[in-house]
Amino acid sequence: DSKLFELSDPLEIQIRAPWKQLTRGMEAGRSASGQLSFANGRDDRTRLQVRVSTRGLSRLEVCDFPPLTLEFLSEDLGDSPFQGEQTVHLTPQCRRDLQFRDYLVLEYLSFQAYRRLGVPALGVRLAIVEYLDTEGGKSGKPALAFLIEDLKRLAGKQGVECLEPESVGARSLEPVTLAIFGVFEYMLGNTDWSVLRGPPGEACCHNVGILSRTETDPQLIPVPFDLDCTGLVDPPYAAPAAGLPIRTVRQRVYRGFCKSNTYLPGAIARFRAQRAQILALFEDEPLLSTAAKRRTRKYLDSFFEILEDPEKLQKRILDVCR
Repeated sequence: DSKLFELSDPLEIQIRAPWKQLTRGMEAGRSASGQLSFANGRDDRTRLQVRVSTRGLSRLEVCDFPPLTLEFLSEDLGDSPFQGEQTVHLTPQCRRDLQFRDYLVLEYLSFQAYRRLGVPALGVRLAIVEYLDTEGGKSGKPALAFLIEDLKRLAGKQGVECLEPESVGARSLEPVTLAIFGVFEYMLGNTDWSVLRGPPGEACCHNVGILSRTETDPQLIPVPFDLDCTGLVDPPYAAPAAGLPIRTVRQRVYRGFCKSNTYLPGAIARFRAQRAQILALFEDEPLLSTAAKRRTRKYLDSFFEILEDPEKLQKRILDVCR
């Protein structure tokens, strides 16, 4: 079975594809044949054939390079790190500026923080990627990115199904996971999500995957993804969701559900228990700048202060549930 997301050292890979064709106009859903390769430890490179597709929404409008989906065209991936994976997703550094490296690493660490909370969570792995153009275009220098586990792969590991319902009722969501999910999004300062419906004309949900034990299971499990437009990451293109009484993503608004209130003490206990580990993720990351570490620590400390203050907890979380 794949150990791709069990290791933390950055994976060095090359991806050959017609990048000029794929990135022209920066549209989601463009695809082309490509090749992913990596050093195999035998003075050689292992080469895997892939289907490369562009994806994303807001990042397509603001970034120099699009998020990608890589679909492996062979089921037998040998002894490669990708053995067992059929599809992985790649989030590249949005722009070349050093500040955007911090944004990328902060988003990667946000996924890692969710994995500390004992609920189904997508795996992530840092990567150093060299993009080689197969059509003679200029190839860029190796750049930082991170790989994300496919939701269907996570579902298979959990022994559940991945659903794409038209909409979801709050009562259909598994309450313990929902409580942890709501507090997590509040910790990040994330309002760019919905567990009830997707964007207009699309299936549910928005920046949330849905897992289920069966198609009729009333206990649906939310799984967060796309964690860039948060107060913790705070890239220049991030903005609060429409209709909220805040001006910047650095201001937190709790968007959890009142049905979760019964389970909030247990959820909050998990965050308290993992406080040191979550803080250490950011403090100990060598790719994160000192300034980003300082700003992140201040932001996370303000969250944990709310959890430790019964009056603030009541006013900012319990009293404002939906």
